[in-house]
Amino acid sequence: MSKTFYKYLGKTTSWPDVGSVNPTSLTYDDVLLVPQSSKALSRSAVDTRVKLGPYLLEKPIIAAPMDTICGEDMIRKLFQLGAIGILPRGDLEDRKKLCKKFTQENIACVYAVGLKNGFEEAKELIDAGAKVILVDVANGGMQRVKELATKIKKELKVFVIAGNIVTYEQAKEYKKAGIDFARVGVGPGGLCITRLVAGNGFPQLSAVFETTSSGIDVIADGGVKKPADFAKAIAAGANLVMIGSLFAGTDEAPGRVVNGYKIARGQASAEYMKDNGVETGEFRTAEGVSIRVPAKGPVEKVVYELMGGLRSAMTYAGAQSIEDFQKKAIFNLVSSSTQSESIPWLSSLSQQK
Repeated sequence: MSKTFYKYLGKTTSWPDVGSVNPTSLTYDDVLLVPQSSKALSRSAVDTRVKLGPYLLEKPIIAAPMDTICGEDMIRKLFQLGAIGILPRGDLEDRKKLCKKFTQENIACVYAVGLKNGFEEAKELIDAGAKVILVDVANGGMQRVKELATKIKKELKVFVIAGNIVTYEQAKEYKKAGIDFARVGVGPGGLCITRLVAGNGFPQLSAVFETTSSGIDVIADGGVKKPADFAKAIAAGANLVMIGSLFAGTDEAPGRVVNGYKIARGQASAEYMKDNGVETGEFRTAEGVSIRVPAKGPVEKVVYELMGGLRSAMTYAGAQSIEDFQKKAIFNLVSSSTQSESIPWLSSLSQQK
């Protein structure tokens, strides 16, 4: 994966030696990808396929395991589009029925389990046809997470994703434990307030740099507000990018449209915990929010915007494939003035009138 940074006059350096900036302080807005001289490539010619265990995906997109983001309709549509979704935690019997249905129809899906009864749930889901299990825990650095993921991997002989984690040390522990994929990101999600509540987090681009440096495969989770962020995450070494908030309000997201809006909520929101019998108080508080999101139409529009940005980024780098893109991509640290320069100021000016 690329960790190359442009300095000046054709000179480059490699992360973490990126100058006076703290190498663990980078978010997507702190960098741009450098346009490069290359042979002409068309956007339709680049290969965006990636592997996730037994699945070969046409697009490196995975929907977040959130009850207002990814349900049956979303999973079916993403499968049609060449991406994949994660069925969130919830009623086991309902999930087993859906798993059997998906298995019979050869629809790719990842199934989430938590720490409580996680092994037993994983076993029943695998018996129903599941091929990929996510140990879905916000604090993926806990020893119990690694133990559960390893047990599922070894005893149930299935492809395992675990997380969330953010550092090189955590990623090395995951790799040593035999975990197949690490889910990376603490606090950057559009419906997450962990950084405001617990004061814990890690700038997302640096988290991708840190974890991929361990050699483990990574799903970058959070911080994607626009197609450019998606492309930067892939360039930095992420195999797939998890999309949550950008899919909120789409036709395929669970929930009804009421007065032109849908509800989107984090799995750590007070509303979610109340609906799922999780008590809040001195020992547990909400680390997510619940909001109304304008209905935005089919999810394929969002997917096409993300993929259009990625394909364009790959052609700027002269890259034929995701692997090639991750070798050739060059980052450039930018100032706050550059971040402002990136915004179409003329349209902003017209909106002020």
